[in-house]
Amino acid sequence: MAAPALAAACCMALPAQPGGPDTHIPATHATTLAGTEVVLPDALKDKVSVVVVGFSHASQQQVASWGRLLAVDYGASHSVGYFELAMLAGAPRMMRGMILKSMEKSVPYAERPHFLPVMEGEPAWRAVARYNKPDDAYVLIVDGAGGVLWQTEGDATDAAWAELKKNLAGLTIPASAP
Repeated sequence: MAAPALAAACCMALPAQPGGPDTHIPATHATTLAGTEVVLPDALKDKVSVVVVGFSHASQQQVASWGRLLAVDYGASHSVGYFELAMLAGAPRMMRGMILKSMEKSVPYAERPHFLPVMEGEPAWRAVARYNKPDDAYVLIVDGAGGVLWQTEGDATDAAWAELKKNLAGLTIPASAP
């Protein structure tokens, strides 16, 4: 009986903690793999967005899985935006160029405008993501001002994806609405 409860707890979504210092994503300046300069949270204005953050090379697969799902369901959306962030601040400076080249090869061309390698500010991102597992992807739904509305971490399982979509549905206007 304890095993199912433990399994459910590891993948549980966490509501945002209103009023705390870690409820807004940090100001971040980065360049997408497509070469576009992005300033967060400014780039999120006028829409709800999903930000998927990876803090280690081992989290790359989980981040990519979330990114593929987001691209399929929200890639053409005008009301939902998304970014995948790879935290490289902890990587040795002399290795960052090689890491970026590797990312450029592995990230599909169509997803590069949504992929941000981030070179600074990792402690602030760890705080807002409630970082506790280096190899997990951290998934945040944020409002247009960068306020965290909902979050989860880990694999993009069917249950986790359904929970994300349920939470997004309550925050967005359907595409067919006037």
